[in-house]
Amino acid sequence: MNVHPSRMKWIVKRLSMIVASMAMFLLMIAAVQYRKKSIVSEDGLTIKIINNDIQNKFVVREDVTKILFREFRHAIVGQPLELIDIEEIEMVLEADMFIKNADVYVDAFNKVHITVEQRVPVVRIMDELDQGYYLDAEGEKVSTSPHFTARVIVVTGKVGRFDNNFLHIPHNRLNRVFDLVKFIEKSPFWKAQFEQINVEHSGEVTLIPKLGDHTIRFGFPHENIEDKFHRLEVFYQDGLPVEGWNKFKSINLSFDGQIVAKKR
Repeated sequence: MNVHPSRMKWIVKRLSMIVASMAMFLLMIAAVQYRKKSIVSEDGLTIKIINNDIQNKFVVREDVTKILFREFRHAIVGQPLELIDIEEIEMVLEADMFIKNADVYVDAFNKVHITVEQRVPVVRIMDELDQGYYLDAEGEKVSTSPHFTARVIVVTGKVGRFDNNFLHIPHNRLNRVFDLVKFIEKSPFWKAQFEQINVEHSGEVTLIPKLGDHTIRFGFPHENIEDKFHRLEVFYQDGLPVEGWNKFKSINLSFDGQIVAKKR
């Protein structure tokens, strides 16, 4: 059977394409198998911690490796890639109370990258009858660390026992105090000014400043927050420069539209 030269050329071309495709497919399978069998070396694991400044270093590289070893009986190094479940690693890390988010991926060079975003505490709660703990900016509870104490504003006194749903309970004392803390956190000046909030039996609060030997009776923490701080700012600008920081014993903001300052 004679085949026209042009037809033969077409057949050869198609066969070449099929062979090339099969070869490429086999190479891809081999590459995948090689990748799975690749062992993660010491320098093949990168751990990056986000929001880990010098003041609030709750999570360090060793913490991440300890979590992985506790859950998987290994810390990735020395393991073949086929045994590394990226999604499970992320889930395990994010289950830790100090970790907010975890992202894990393997790059083209078979190196494993773990990026961890730690929870950043904004306030420490030290209730009279409850164990101390922190809250992050979202109101998530973070236990105290045996290795580190965060330099954040401290809430003391009659806060009440922690309730997981406190953010959704308007009359909850922690809910009300947390609103006050968030307002202070938004202002660099007020954040630098206050170190403690004390909750009294009535639910009213007193602010303890870092600068000056006076206390500030704030009243109920959820009422007229902006107005009270505006009055306090005016007093700081107009009254204290004249009288001096240590001239006053207390400043009362609990009365509507006025500020009452008692001298020593």
